[in-house]
Amino acid sequence: MSNNSSNNTATALSPPLDIIVCEDAATLPTQQPLLTHLYFGNSSDTGHDCLSIQTELELLGSNLFAQYWFTDQQVAQAKYKNIRYAHTPQMMFGLIQLPCTAGDDFHALTHKAYCEIYECLRSTPCKHLLRTWNFFPQITKNDTQRGQQNRYEVFCHGRLQAMHDSGIKTKVYPAATVIGNHDSNLQIYFLASDTPGTAVENPRQTSAYHYPVEDDHTQPLFSRGLLKSWGQRTHFYVSGTASIVGHETLHIDDVGAQLNESINNVETLVAHANDMHHTQLNAQDDLLYMKVYIRNREDVEQINQVLAARLSNTTPRALLLGDMCRENLLVEIEAFYQA
Repeated sequence: MSNNSSNNTATALSPPLDIIVCEDAATLPTQQPLLTHLYFGNSSDTGHDCLSIQTELELLGSNLFAQYWFTDQQVAQAKYKNIRYAHTPQMMFGLIQLPCTAGDDFHALTHKAYCEIYECLRSTPCKHLLRTWNFFPQITKNDTQRGQQNRYEVFCHGRLQAMHDSGIKTKVYPAATVIGNHDSNLQIYFLASDTPGTAVENPRQTSAYHYPVEDDHTQPLFSRGLLKSWGQRTHFYVSGTASIVGHETLHIDDVGAQLNESINNVETLVAHANDMHHTQLNAQDDLLYMKVYIRNREDVEQINQVLAARLSNTTPRALLLGDMCRENLLVEIEAFYQA
């Protein structure tokens, strides 16, 4: 459980934000106001008046994986340009989805999306970006408008340019996931707050924003994980995490070893958060869920064997077909801790 004494004032003032995970169409066991409803697979109970988001990634081995984010305050819904969002004075969950085809200027599209996100945040009290999820097609394909840069590299540069053009000065980057989909949209959804989170880096990994890059490339701007207090809860948002030590991919062509290395990275990150920030997160008991992004569907059986050995059998997990930002990565995971 959490004991983040360094943020007592923020904890006392912030409302609760709780997440329930459903792996089937079970009735939502709460009547509290919903901030958002996220789901993969078949549509679940969408009768609630809330921001409802479906991610167009194929869910493997299941029909539904849904999350309900709820609080105890009245939630309002609004729209800003291409963004739909739900909010209270202390929290916001937003979605932007833009058509994305092979011939589009993807740099301009990413720049537009993130400029709108930062403009939207500035128009509300929730100016601090905590967590982002980014999905777009052809993530490792060379961008037709940018020479040798692939779409992931173009995405990173477009996001950086949007930060500069929006006057964003912070060095506390949000936790983030960036995955290639098989859809025709750039989809970004995000969580923001009126108070910042606490970034956590992994001693086993080079910070993404310190990656060595060529002159025409851009470092990815995200934190390995972000701590945030909500009421008496502590959330730890773990970014998309792969089989990378330092900045090098390990275990090329071995999906089981890559998944084990990814879990090692997450567990190291949790331990480092506890050491540096006085939390008491348990790497197993406080793990609310894990998402596993898989490049090749034929790897599902081996992935499940590793998960069975490394995770509690009660921990929800979603296996999703998607592409990683490096061709030599076969699997990537993200984790959410709630204590």
